[in-house]
Parts: sequence; structure tokens; C-alpha cells
Amino acid sequence: MSSDETLEDAKKQQLLESDDKLSNANQRAEPSQEWETMARAWVSAFPDAKAVVSAGEVETWIGTNLDSLPADLRHMPRSELVDRLLSIQHYMRPTPSSDQNEQNVETDQQHPARFQRTDQWLPVYSWLESLDNGELVKSKDISEWLDANPEVKQELSSRHSRYHLTHYVKKCHLKILKRKEKKGLIRLSRATAMEVHKEFGEKHPSSLSADPMSNIPKDSDLYRTKQKEAKRRFEILVELEKRLAPHFSKPRIANR
Repeated sequence: MSSDETLEDAKKQQLLESDDKLSNANQRAEPSQEWETMARAWVSAFPDAKAVVSAGEVETWIGTNLDSLPADLRHMPRSELVDRLLSIQHYMRPTPSSDQNEQNVETDQQHPARFQRTDQWLPVYSWLESLDNGELVKSKDISEWLDANPEVKQELSSRHSRYHLTHYVKKCHLKILKRKEKKGLIRLSRATAMEVHKEFGEKHPSSLSADPMSNIPKDSDLYRTKQKEAKRRFEILVELEKRLAPHFSKPRIANR
């Protein structure tokens, strides 16, 4: 056999192997493609195929159709299945223009603490930014502001429950307060500092000090009065402990 024939046979063998690999890949891909087709049909079944689909609806659909899903997807973690379906739903939504993308990026840079990247939240964010005290916004304040802005209220209430809406606004305000406090623009109240500490796990020594006299000038009459009161309370406690000590088998204090 000539070298040309040997080379030709080798090329044919490579082509056959390549066809086999492609065929196997297509066979493996068929279940996923079948599932994707089902998912697209499910999304399209909504009155508006481009409507926002919640993770809860995805969970319900997966639970109902789990047996009909391909084996590789049935064994996939549920969170990955949800993400895949949501990504398909997101893919079907209209793609914003490049100008809108640039506007969103610019807005995100102006509002780094924003938790919902939609235009509906911009009025809320602007309002929170305008609050210049160190107090966390209260539920009553949020409710009153929403009542004064019915269009914003209607838009946000259609997507969130009152509880979650209030929670999101407070969380956003905490981020704003944390940023302003870090820049030295405001001083957090004790209650708000505790909320920031609870939310972000950061300490604020000036606001969370265990010593109530730490913020009182030492040369003031109030400081001296507080100091005398503290000393007197200590002396009373020591005297009380001495009187109670004989009634116990082991004295609680050493002889002074």
C-alpha cells in the first residue's frame, strides 16, 4: 500500500471518529434541548411571554414537570434548574438599547447602594439620599412617603408585598447611612448604629460604646456628678456583699 493510500485511509478514519463524537454529543444534547423547548413553551404560555416570572413560579413548574424532565436535569440541584429557567425567561425579554445600558451603568455608579436596578426605585433612592440625619427611616415614614407618591407606590406594590417593600427600603437606607457615616457626613444614632452592626457585622465604637460616660467631657460638672454616683453605688454594693458573706459557706469577696 502506498503512502498516499495510507494517508487517505487515516483521514477517512478521523472523519468517522469525528462523526461518531458529533453524533454522541447530539444525543447527549437532545434531552437538554427537549427540556429547553418545554421551558420556552411554558414561558410563552403566560398572557405576556415577556412578563417577569418569579422563582416561586419556576419552583412550582419544576415540581409539576419533574418526571418529564431528562435524567441529567432531574439530578441537577434545584437551584441550578431555577437559574436555567429564569435565564431562558430573561433571554426572551427585549434587550435594552446600548444607550439605556450606558444610562443604567451611570446610574449604578451614582447609586452604588441600590438593591433593585429598575427605574421604579430611583424616586425612593433619591428620597433616602435626601434624608440628612443619622436615624434609620421608620415604617411610618415609608408609608407616608408612598402615600404621597401614588404612582411609585402602585408600581412597587405590584411587585412586592408591603412587608418586603418596607424591608427593602430600610435595607437600602442602611447602606446609604453606612456610606455617609464612613465618609464622616453624618453621625449615626445608637439605635441605627446597632442596626448597621446587625446588618453588616461592623462595629462603630463611637456609637456602640459600653461606657455611657465616654461621650461626656471629663471637666464638666455632669461628669463629676456621674463619677461620684458610680463610686457611691460601688461602695454600697461592697458593703452589702460583706454583710451577706457570713451567710454563705464560701465568702464571695476577699478581706479588704
